[in-house]
Amino acid sequence: MAELKGIEMLTIAKDSFVIHPTLIWDEKQTLLIDTGMPGYMEDINLVMAKANKSLEDLTGILLTHQDIDHIGSLPEILTACTQHLTIYAHKEDIPYIEGELPLLKANPAKFSEDKWESLPDHLKFIYLHPPKAQVSNPLEDGQLLEMNGGLEIIHTPGHTPGHICLFHITSGTLVAGDALTAVNGKLQLPNSVHTPDMELAIQSLEKLLTYPIKQIVCYHGGLVSDHVMEQLQGLVKSKIF
Repeated sequence: MAELKGIEMLTIAKDSFVIHPTLIWDEKQTLLIDTGMPGYMEDINLVMAKANKSLEDLTGILLTHQDIDHIGSLPEILTACTQHLTIYAHKEDIPYIEGELPLLKANPAKFSEDKWESLPDHLKFIYLHPPKAQVSNPLEDGQLLEMNGGLEIIHTPGHTPGHICLFHITSGTLVAGDALTAVNGKLQLPNSVHTPDMELAIQSLEKLLTYPIKQIVCYHGGLVSDHVMEQLQGLVKSKIF
């Protein structure tokens, strides 16, 4: 994506876990989309340097949804940055991000005793002390953020109630969060184990067919740029509900 001005897919590989946050900027704003697990702040700062940016350049952070591998380093970044950061998230996921409600998929009360005991200690600690932060800018479906040619909010529930994708109008790039995954450049449905309402998640994918998408950034799987609309159509048609 280096040839596209003002948008960069970041790649962080840590502890056998690979994620792809996205950085979007223009002359006035620099926006980080998703923040990795707790403890990823320095890794994020390091990969931002490839786009000649650092945490000090950030003006805002946008969360595609509430899952812990997307909001995990948000509190650390907020603490480290001396500048004001605008925090964006869809209104349906805000109560979870702010800690008013327990995270849907990291709630210790929902684990069986055996499953809880099987977790490594560091995950137990994270689940017992989940990251949280105040969201300053609630987002809605169809909202347009005026930056770098326009970034449209697409509400894609199913993976979580407030999951969103972002469509960067100028480049035709869809930042998919976890609405889609990818393997070797091929689009896949969201992870069924971590998607409470798969039927709704697939219905959400139908909304994406109305956008002139040229490439897709999957948080898990990276960039997909070959025949993306045909691949999307195939996934929607494959629904088994």
